Amino acid sequence: MAEASLTSALLVMAGGAIGALLRYAVALMTSNYHSLPLSTLLVNFAGCTLLVLFFFLWNPLPDNARLFFFIGVFGAFTTMSSVSLETISLYVEGHPGIAALNFALNVCACAGGAILGRAAAVLLS
Repeated sequence: MAEASLTSALLVMAGGAIGALLRYAVALMTSNYHSLPLSTLLVNFAGCTLLVLFFFLWNPLPDNARLFFFIGVFGAFTTMSSVSLETISLYVEGHPGIAALNFALNVCACAGGAILGRAAAVLLS
């Protein structure tokens, strides 16, 4: 792993800015479906799929690229903390079924995305 340095921090910050903007763009382009937060589901699925795809296609990845893409871009783009907050909020607001569905869909979509990303990497390599 790369040494902690100003360059490393700037790479993570730049990647994080891109990932956060992409996350925000997805939120702007989607709406909830019966209270289900679709934007979080979409970014987590896409992020897991692409992260695993790129990990297996680009392995070994130079440390600076790993910092930029995996920690910066994907770290800011995907958001398990949002899943947790949205799930608890749905439950507290009296929607326990939707809360459980939200959690299950996100976990299954992320795992499915990881499997899909690995399969795509095998096909493309």
